[in-house]
Amino acid sequence: MVCVVCGWWNPPVGTLWKDPAGRSAVCPGCQASLQPGGEVRLPSGVLVRSLLVHEGPIRKAVHAMKYRGADRVAWGLAPLMADLLPKGATAVVPVPRSLPRRARFGTDPGRALATALARTAVLPVADVLRAPVLHRSQIRSRRRGGLRFRSVARPPGGAVLVDDVLTTGATLSAAAGACGGAVTAAVTLTRSRPGGGGKSLRSAHGGPDTRAGNPVDR
Repeated sequence: MVCVVCGWWNPPVGTLWKDPAGRSAVCPGCQASLQPGGEVRLPSGVLVRSLLVHEGPIRKAVHAMKYRGADRVAWGLAPLMADLLPKGATAVVPVPRSLPRRARFGTDPGRALATALARTAVLPVADVLRAPVLHRSQIRSRRRGGLRFRSVARPPGGAVLVDDVLTTGATLSAAAGACGGAVTAAVTLTRSRPGGGGKSLRSAHGGPDTRAGNPVDR
């Protein structure tokens, strides 16, 4: 089994989380570096819950998912992200990657995470958003304003946005705006600024190894 964060083969027993088959998913070295992402309410009103802080090995893992298509990260951590979903969640809405980035790297991390999360939480994927034509950096350089997603349908009430990284919140706010106010919650794999605290990071979809001795706080 490969550590879903660093890609190390056969991590020893004593890991953060194991899948239902009992295979190790996060090695002790990565576990020691993980920090809880916590939650934040954006000025747009969207409540965002993030699994981890975007630092250390998880940062490299997210980059591998974004730029090399390492979907092991999405499938390996989806069981923990599922616990971030608000009670009563009815569907997950992937935040699509901008068309130039998807064409260049051949990956769409938001969609990969949403697919894995939907299967873990047994929820439908509401694929209602279409990506903006320009990437954020291009928009800034051309001074055309913020991101603009296009919605092809209204998501069901209780749907939750899914993306890879929370930075300024502009992307999630734009995505929520395109949904016409039907979506007020989001989950991300990582968050660029520290936060959190509270209960230990435990998954009803595959609990952490009690021998780890170093639980991560949400």
